[in-house]
This record gives sequence, structure tokens and C-alpha cells, in this order.
Amino acid sequence: MLSKLDQNYYYPQSQKLKSFSAQVKWQQLDVASGSGKFLRNPDLVFSWDANSDDGLGSFSLAETQEGERFRELIHHIYPYRELIIPLTLRQKFSNFKGRVLKMAGDKLMLKLKPVLDSSQNYKLLIDSKKYVIRKVRFQQSVSPKNVQGEMSYLKLDGKFAISESRSRFDVKGQKYVEVTRFNYIKVKGIWWVNWLDKTLTQDDIILQTHIFKFSNFRPILFARQ
Repeated sequence: MLSKLDQNYYYPQSQKLKSFSAQVKWQQLDVASGSGKFLRNPDLVFSWDANSDDGLGSFSLAETQEGERFRELIHHIYPYRELIIPLTLRQKFSNFKGRVLKMAGDKLMLKLKPVLDSSQNYKLLIDSKKYVIRKVRFQQSVSPKNVQGEMSYLKLDGKFAISESRSRFDVKGQKYVEVTRFNYIKVKGIWWVNWLDKTLTQDDIILQTHIFKFSNFRPILFARQ
């Protein structure tokens, strides 16, 4: 099932990608002032290598800088790695076992649980005609314990790529919604994320918005055999 889904998704690394880097400009909404203006964080470099142990890229500061503040920034941006060059579904769920249930209409439910522990599980609602994931429910033992997500797609060279994801979750009785939007650009024959923004709201009040702009794309491909 996961392999069949992967065939329908666009992955930059599937284009014989050996390594990749891009410059990242990162801004965040100045929520405290209420001005609606954005504060600019230090520029970053995103790097990805096909031989990395976890299959994900990494961030570094564009210029050498020291201090706890800069280490904090790198830690904060760490979860965004998978939004730029995502793991394939087979990679992401390599240590999970699953079963498929038929649902009403043209839908399937794929339930996934870790092989070694039960601290988390996923339920993927799949469009069986287009073979893409429409909704996700993620449960874990730590807060937020239940996260529900929905995805919208566009097509890149005939394959699906996420244009928007929307997650809903509760923390201590408060309801939150997180929306992430993606834009893509084609460079050297490969589609890349060149813009993404993520906004977190609570009861329609904006708590934070982050905007990432990517440039200076440098892909290196494996030599053709």
C-alpha cells in the first residue's frame, strides 16, 4: 500500500538526486507588538545528502555565529526539514505494521502502529481512485495526544505534491489549528519548495506565523550510468 501511494507523490530525491543545498530566509510575525510586521531571523542554509542516515536534510547558519540564541533558532527550525525534502511513506513508516480497511465510497483506511511500541499510531484516509492521502489522524502518548490533518494537492509533472495541510489539535482544553501552505519552482528539471508559510491559531486568533523563502538552489545529481 505505501509503495503504491509513493508512486503517486512527487519526491525531489527520486530524480537521481545526490545532494542539494539552498539558502533560506526566515521571517516570523511580530505578535507581541500587534503591528502585523514580520521580524527577520538570520539566514540559513538547508542541505540534503542521499547518504544521510535518516534521509532528512539539515539546517546551518549562513554565516558563522555563536551563542545560545542561534542554537535555539536551529533547534526551532529542525521540524521543518521534512517539509522541504520529505521522506517517502515507506521510509517514514519503515518500522510500522499496518492493515487496510475498506470505507464507504471510494475510500480506504490504513492503520499503522509501530512494531516495537504502542506510544503512537496513525490512521490514513486514502482516496482509492487517485491513491493519495486525504486525511490523517495521529495519536501519541504525549501532548497533543490527538492530531487530525487534511491535505490539498497540486500536480507536479503528473504527480501529487501538497499545496496546503491543515492540522487540528487540543492542548489543555484549548483548540488549535495549524495551516501550512507550499509553493514550488522548477530548477534544473526538478521541482522544489521555494516558499512555505505556517500559521498557528487558537479560536481564530493568530498566535504565530512563520514564512520561509528559498533561493540559490544547488542540486547535484548522480552521474547517469
